[in-house]
Amino acid sequence: MFACCRRADDGGERGGRDDALRARLETNGTFHAPTGRTIATNDVGDAPETSRETTTDAYGFALDPDAVATREATRERREDEYWTRARGETTERTLIEAREARDPALKRATRRGVPMDLRCDAWFAASGARELMRMGPTEGYYEKLLLMRVDEKVVDQIELDLARTFPANARYERDANGVEGNDVLRRLLYAYARHNRKTGYCQGMNYIAAFLWLVMGDEEKAFWTFTALLDVVLPNDVHARDIKGTISQYKILHKLLDVNAPKVAKHLKELDVDLVMIASKWLLCLFVESFPATTAARVLDCITYEGEKVWFRVAIAMMKMYEAEILSCMSLPDVMLCLKHAYANQTDADALLTFAFERVSLANKTIANYRRIVEQKMYDEDLARTTRNP
Repeated sequence: MFACCRRADDGGERGGRDDALRARLETNGTFHAPTGRTIATNDVGDAPETSRETTTDAYGFALDPDAVATREATRERREDEYWTRARGETTERTLIEAREARDPALKRATRRGVPMDLRCDAWFAASGARELMRMGPTEGYYEKLLLMRVDEKVVDQIELDLARTFPANARYERDANGVEGNDVLRRLLYAYARHNRKTGYCQGMNYIAAFLWLVMGDEEKAFWTFTALLDVVLPNDVHARDIKGTISQYKILHKLLDVNAPKVAKHLKELDVDLVMIASKWLLCLFVESFPATTAARVLDCITYEGEKVWFRVAIAMMKMYEAEILSCMSLPDVMLCLKHAYANQTDADALLTFAFERVSLANKTIANYRRIVEQKMYDEDLARTTRNP
């Protein structure tokens, strides 16, 4: 069954290939949180909790015993000097100023990994969340959102998904202060649904919001970072109710694969594999439900600062890194299982990001050009269907 997305109160036509995709995305399968993860601590400062040293990583996800042997080596990794300086100053202000100046030192430091204790401030500043909060309609806006009514259909879908979110993660279930993750997640998702009524809620948002809270530890900053990711960093229609933004993004990815990984692209076409049907959660969950937690955090370090281009770079890098395995697949289910295994076991974030930034050629202009082409074609197809079936 495909791992796809349902949206609360979706509607739309059902005709043609894209409409069929939308129908299958709405009805075929749901995201299911993993019962465990294979995690390596390839993250600057991500040492496991002392009380769970042999069982979980710093974020509470299951730790493969084989990865424990690499922990001491991981701890020996030198922290980038940039973060050492930032820690000695007012971190948030320093990062805001560096972001506005497009400081190349910040980009290099971010790609090497943000230390765990600075991630909250780094993501809050780099994503533009701080500016969103400051421009909020009123002071205490997040608290006011929590008092507003939420559409019943949205409530029903959110409540259904709460139980599916990281069920095997004890830290998410209840943190060190006794706060239950589902209570926080409910507030985050209700608040966003009230803030952005046009989008409301899309399945997959729950993993992003929950992961942000686990990493950042500050509920309000997690809300604004979540909002920045969905409304600013990513195209704001990726989680829209008509699903067109999701389909568009994967059509762009396929075009980029034609250029960056032509053998893989050709093989996928021969097998009639559309990645939106088997891997929509890469986008809808921002890799959080696909990669090990520490790898996902490293990828989010870069996405919050550099934007959606990083999402494309990482997706393409994974296809190129596992090209031989993908080319050996003889069917769509084979490809789906191959990619699922590749992502779940990608514990070396350094290798992944080095490959993505050094061996994947990509420019924002290229993405924008492909987006115009894809969106025009989708518009023309919708118009043609409307003309045929007035």
